[in-house]
Amino acid sequence: MSLRARVMLTTTGLVAAVALTLIVVELHTLISVSLEHTNDRARMTGQFVKRYVLDRAERASTVAGQIAPLDERIGQWQRAIEEDAELPELLASTLAQTRALVEISVADGRGRILASSNPARRGQWMQPRLPLRKLLELGPLEKFQAVLGGQIDYEDRVELGVELPENSRREVVFAIQVLVSSVLLRDAIVPELRRSALASLPLLLLSVAMAWLTAQAALMPLKGISQTIDRIRSGETALPETVPSAREIAAVQEKLRLLGEQFRGAQEGAEQLRGSVERMIEGLEESILLFGADGRLVVCSEAAERLLHVSRQKVTGMRADILFPQDTPLGAVLAHALASRTPVKEVRAGRLLASLDFLPQGAFLLRLRDAEGRRMVESQLNLSSRLAAISRLTGGVAHEIKNPLNSIALRLELLRSRVLPELPEAQQEIDVISQEIVRLDRVVRTFLDFTRPVELQTEELDLARLAGELTALLGPEAERQGVALETEGLDEPARIRGDAGLLKQALLNVLRNGLEAMPAGGRLSVRLRRPDGHAELEIADTGPGIPAEFREKVFNLYFTTKKNGTGIGLAMTYRAVQLHNGSIEIGDAPGGGAAVRIRLPLEAEAAS
Repeated sequence: MSLRARVMLTTTGLVAAVALTLIVVELHTLISVSLEHTNDRARMTGQFVKRYVLDRAERASTVAGQIAPLDERIGQWQRAIEEDAELPELLASTLAQTRALVEISVADGRGRILASSNPARRGQWMQPRLPLRKLLELGPLEKFQAVLGGQIDYEDRVELGVELPENSRREVVFAIQVLVSSVLLRDAIVPELRRSALASLPLLLLSVAMAWLTAQAALMPLKGISQTIDRIRSGETALPETVPSAREIAAVQEKLRLLGEQFRGAQEGAEQLRGSVERMIEGLEESILLFGADGRLVVCSEAAERLLHVSRQKVTGMRADILFPQDTPLGAVLAHALASRTPVKEVRAGRLLASLDFLPQGAFLLRLRDAEGRRMVESQLNLSSRLAAISRLTGGVAHEIKNPLNSIALRLELLRSRVLPELPEAQQEIDVISQEIVRLDRVVRTFLDFTRPVELQTEELDLARLAGELTALLGPEAERQGVALETEGLDEPARIRGDAGLLKQALLNVLRNGLEAMPAGGRLSVRLRRPDGHAELEIADTGPGIPAEFREKVFNLYFTTKKNGTGIGLAMTYRAVQLHNGSIEIGDAPGGGAAVRIRLPLEAEAAS
């Protein structure tokens, strides 16, 4: 949309909005005034009936005298009102004086109607209604809806009572209810609203027309300015000489001409600078991608071309969200950083390390590096640190536990030879201590074996093939146990690098645990997926599952939930997965039971 059209639409819209606001305010004022008038009429009617009822009650008191108890006097007052033949006619004539009033009733303290403008209501119980004052307290929109769309009755109630001296309580003797119908109120207000709206409509149309004509006249000189801007944007070198009708417009035209010359000079300088930047980044080993303020690729280094396997000529000018979609690891990192305008420093995105820096005027610079080399170095360093710490721990365990255990065993045998001849009944206690010493010695040996450094014999493996071999190996055992084996995703290779023997033992531990969890039969499923550069192997059973409070402990050494378990299998599995830079977690299977998910990094070629 052109500047001319925007200015005209904005000016006309503002005037129309102001005019409509004034009309709405006027309509709201009209409704409020009508409601206030109706409320005053209802209140005056209630006070009029109140004075009449008080007068009739005083006459009844004068006739009966003031000697009777208060309860009898209240009964005399109420009978006087109920037997008054003039009161219903008075109520009916009063009702006819205001269009919005629909009923006037007088009831006793319990709510039984004694007299009413509607004879059929006599003897019935008075029903409470929404007070008319609440309608006046509503906001403009709620007031419009209640008056123009409601179909309920509102009340203005007046109560007459006496003070009881024995308990200082006020007892209601009469209740006067004046009902206002929203339907009759709308019938009285709508004609006035229609007349006001019809009177305001010509003024609204006239205001809009005058605003449109004023904007049209004011924007006439901008047509030439718009044409000049279009020529500058298209890169024309010669601008036509124009003679504007006003000095202000002439000054703007001259400034635009100077701006056009500066713009062309800036374009030439930008082209030269771009060439210099491209020649400079060609010598950098790091992959560089420079994007403009509009998110389009401006410069792509040769290293980035090799890393991403793309052609610079094809991707130059492409938007960042198209070059790196959000469903890719790098695209997800970029989308979050660009949305929050937050710089990124070497964040892992699949097989890449990404750094994002924001430049002035909205441009941003993306630097990429292959994370595989760095990951391998960090992995070796972390592994070396872990092995060194484990070696120190095992040395301490061997010194602090092994030697005292041997000494305790020797002293126990000496104690056995000295005590048993005199106390044969101590045989059982000494045997228990001996068994516990043997068990503790076995635990220490197992711990030393578990923490002994492992030298990985890595090679290129097919995880799908390895999982298939293990399921075939366990097939006869599963068939005897009544367990159905299901596989998914094992038809396509999933190439990883690892120790075949260590991984086979780790997966076999998980598969056997699944079988042991279903002694009465069930279903054991093995599914392999390949999300974002990783191989994810899920082994799920339909057994009782593992409680949530135990899931963080099952990988601890010697922790087990099985009756005859050793607590070593899953600990060995966890160590094997960690040594292969993977992760393992336990959750719920979709159909019930436990699901173990093992994630291992794919080879770089397979991940790409």
